Amino acid sequence: MNISTSDERMLLADIEALREQFTQTQDLYREVCATMFFRYGMTPTANKLYQLVRKGSMSAPAEALNRFWKDLREKSRVKIEHPDLPEALRQATATMAVSLWSVALEQAQESLSTYRAETAEQLIAANAAKEMAELEMQVMLKSQGSLTNELTVAKASIQEMEHEVTTLQVRNESLDTQLASSKSEIAQYQSRLQVVTQEFTLELEKQRQASLFAEERFRVAEKRALMEVDRERLQSGKLQKELDLLRSSMAQTQDSHQKEMQALREQTGNLRQDVGSLQGQLSALTDIRDSTMKELMIERGRMETAQSMLITSKTEMEQLQKQLHQSGELIESLKAELANERAARENEKQMLLQEKHQMKESDVD
Repeated sequence: MNISTSDERMLLADIEALREQFTQTQDLYREVCATMFFRYGMTPTANKLYQLVRKGSMSAPAEALNRFWKDLREKSRVKIEHPDLPEALRQATATMAVSLWSVALEQAQESLSTYRAETAEQLIAANAAKEMAELEMQVMLKSQGSLTNELTVAKASIQEMEHEVTTLQVRNESLDTQLASSKSEIAQYQSRLQVVTQEFTLELEKQRQASLFAEERFRVAEKRALMEVDRERLQSGKLQKELDLLRSSMAQTQDSHQKEMQALREQTGNLRQDVGSLQGQLSALTDIRDSTMKELMIERGRMETAQSMLITSKTEMEQLQKQLHQSGELIESLKAELANERAARENEKQMLLQEKHQMKESDVD
């Protein structure tokens, strides 16, 4: 009788279970024979038993098989022992009992075959489901491997982006530091320029006041000289000395003013050079900012603020240059006025000398 692959698998599983229950070789072979004959409808043979159990010598399965058939024959015999029944009736009763037992055995075999068929179908369905689950598991494992690779690539990309962000943050901090330093230097130079401008304005105002005061004194002296020309003829020498001293002081004052103006111009030139250097630094910072504009858009506002401050400083410098130009024009006008005053004084001096000479000539006459 042929046996299907599923029945053979089930038989092997039952034999493995019997190995744990029966440690004796003959008992194990006997139970395997019963399982093959009654459960699977197989006729056990010595060779088949040895292939399945593989325990003991070659004579062990034959001995166990003979004992199994002997026990089966004894159990299949039905003995009717009753003293009141005739021998023929007892034989007929025994024959009927054997027939009933055979029919029951056939019905059991049919039920067992049906059960085996249903079990085989369930086993086939379970194997198909298992194979489908294994295929799905393989697909999931492949998908998991692909997702793992994508996750690894994503992690590498994230690490690279984090490194780039860190680099940009360091460059941003460096730019912030340079901008803050430049702003501080610009503020310092602007404060120095403002102080120098204020000092220059105050000094210019002092010189203007001194010039006005000297001019006023000169006018007062001139009026007094005109009103008292007669009385002052005798003191003309003294007046001339005072005039000389006044001219000398005015010349010294003018020289000192020129030196101070030269010093202020030099300071202004130095400040212009410093401002030019700062402008160059700001231009370099602007170039760096342009190169990182796409990555650091937030720096645009700060750089625009720095540019507006630079424009403000340029405007202030232009105003200062205008003030310096106006101061130079004022100084030139003051020089012209002083030259005119000197010419007028020389004319007055000549007139005074002529009058003295005429007076001397009239006294001699």
